Amino acid sequence: MSKLRTVHVRWMGKYRTDINIRGVHRLEGDETPEYGGNDSGPMPTEFFLASVASCMCLAVSHMAQKQHIELNNLEVSANAEKDMEIFRFKEIHLEIQSDLPSDRLQSLVQRAKKYCFVSNTIIEGCPINIITKSIILSD
Repeated sequence: MSKLRTVHVRWMGKYRTDINIRGVHRLEGDETPEYGGNDSGPMPTEFFLASVASCMCLAVSHMAQKQHIELNNLEVSANAEKDMEIFRFKEIHLEIQSDLPSDRLQSLVQRAKKYCFVSNTIIEGCPINIITKSIILSD
């Protein structure tokens, strides 16, 4: 499988988007009524937090499997407060819960952090290159 990852997003009017992932998964994004949307899907900021939490959850699970540690329960919650002056999150908080003893879970999470692609990308930063293309429709 290629290392390149691509998603395609199409605007559906107002604040709704149709998100196509590999032609296999379709999601709808929107904003809440507070921000002018109809709340027909998660907001981009919620997808972002879900991406961080999901990736960390899988990284911890992966590390547990590699170390032959049996996990019966693993949950990750993410939250962050929007800074509306600079239009970004200042800090993301992850809460990781498991049935492992606290010291064992902490050790597992520390080793798993290097496998969390999403949080590593955020922490280290990643340039975003934007290419624009105009589509001229003829009459």
